[in-house]
Amino acid sequence: MNKATGIYIHFPFCVKKCNYCAFLSFNADESVRREYANALMKEIELAGRSFSGQISTVYLGGGTPSVMDVALLSLIMKKIRSCFDVKPDAEITIEANPATLGIKDRVVRAKLTAYKYMGINRLSMGVQSMDNNRLTFLGRIHTAENVERDFAIAREMGFDNINLDLIFSVPGESTSDALADARRIIDLGPEHISCYSLQLEEGTPFYRMAEAGEIREISDEEDRKTYHEVVRLLRAAGYEHYEISNFARDGKRSRHNSLYWNMSDYIGLGLGASGFVNGTRYRNLTDLDEYMKAVSEEKLPVMEEHVNSAFDNISEAVFTGLRRIEGISYSDAVSVYRASDGAEDIKGNDEEVFWTIFKDAREEAEKFSEQGLLIIDGEGLRLTSEGIDISNTIMSCFV
Repeated sequence: MNKATGIYIHFPFCVKKCNYCAFLSFNADESVRREYANALMKEIELAGRSFSGQISTVYLGGGTPSVMDVALLSLIMKKIRSCFDVKPDAEITIEANPATLGIKDRVVRAKLTAYKYMGINRLSMGVQSMDNNRLTFLGRIHTAENVERDFAIAREMGFDNINLDLIFSVPGESTSDALADARRIIDLGPEHISCYSLQLEEGTPFYRMAEAGEIREISDEEDRKTYHEVVRLLRAAGYEHYEISNFARDGKRSRHNSLYWNMSDYIGLGLGASGFVNGTRYRNLTDLDEYMKAVSEEKLPVMEEHVNSAFDNISEAVFTGLRRIEGISYSDAVSVYRASDGAEDIKGNDEEVFWTIFKDAREEAEKFSEQGLLIIDGEGLRLTSEGIDISNTIMSCFV
């Protein structure tokens, strides 16, 4: 198992909240962003004191990190490097939404040049659609033309690892609409594409509109049809389908997100950030004032934490591992279990140990296998393309 460690840093600021967004994000003026950056750097110092390993990935997420002043981002990246041992070949990603990099071409070039100077080597852009009417409906502030311009300038500035996000199953959207979006994104030629079906999350404008009957949620049947058509299109275009929602070419899988799927450690920094370190999952405070107060008192701003049991660890390894197209091997799952505090000394080979731990799940798992939804063999388990459609149901067997 890959035991590399990553860092996730949350920037909760956005120019405007999108109609579908349930993430921890909000608009704030420059003074608040500056105050937050100072608090974040203090948290970085505090977290760095108790960590001695190497960092293989850094992910600046949000929110919209690209709304931050580049001088503040530069200070944050310097603080990360001074407090943690960041590997020379670390993957360092920033979420940089179109239209937040700058209005004028020269401003976009200057910002991207600054990112390169900080060591950022991967861009993840929240495109979501290449149809301007749909972008307006989603509440996005950019246009398809912004996407094309920003992508071209990023290439000009030397970025050779770019992810573009796509949302499908938007109310009112057909499968052919989603495929048109995907084709325009493919034509740009990013190394990585993430595709997600839109979920109506409670508390969002879209959720309220659906409750009021103003919009109609796409049916499960329509959603699954669109998903499989998009998958076929991306595969035909040379993208490796390596995780339920993620596609890469030229070997450019997301190294940071892969940490989540293989039970590696990651340190969560910033408002509401989650982390997983030495078998403990935690989440930071979500109230900005409380977060600021905690770090000012030299306390890590942890709101809640859970120490995983050995079963928690192997259960999560299977749950996240089944998101990967290659699935989860018995050896990887069992190694997670055996490395956990409190693991029982179960005799047998990895397959025997696995099914001893999951003896109560075996009958149901084998039914899914008989239905052609789950492949179970001598190496491990993986979902079929049909099984992906009910992935959460299958994964829940192992929880």
